[in-house]
Amino acid sequence: MITETDNIEIILPFKAEYVSVVRLTVSGIASRMGFDIDAIEDIKVAVSEVCNKLVALGSSVVPRYKIVFSISEESLDIHFYCEDKSIKCIFGDGNDELGVSLISALMDDVSLCPENDYIIYMSKAIEENI
Repeated sequence: MITETDNIEIILPFKAEYVSVVRLTVSGIASRMGFDIDAIEDIKVAVSEVCNKLVALGSSVVPRYKIVFSISEESLDIHFYCEDKSIKCIFGDGNDELGVSLISALMDDVSLCPENDYIIYMSKAIEENI
């Protein structure tokens, strides 16, 4: 069965004051998809963890990072991108075990240090929430 995927992209500066914009955006997307309130809160927390880490690291090369929300009938897939190629494995230093544990516990699928063009991938399946 082929399903159509909608993509929503948001580009943000490396500034803490815009993390709330991402939280509101993902909350609206997840609500529209039919996730329950607990799942929506889980997604918001996981996305905030990544955004806060990106803001803390920042970039001396580019002023922004991008988040792509891919919406399908089965899941919400979230990819984080940055054109600064030095920002790759942001949770790979071992200092953020709590953040990694939190993200992994709240999301169904997580790829923290991929060998792709994105920084982090996370996904939450919709069928668990109906």
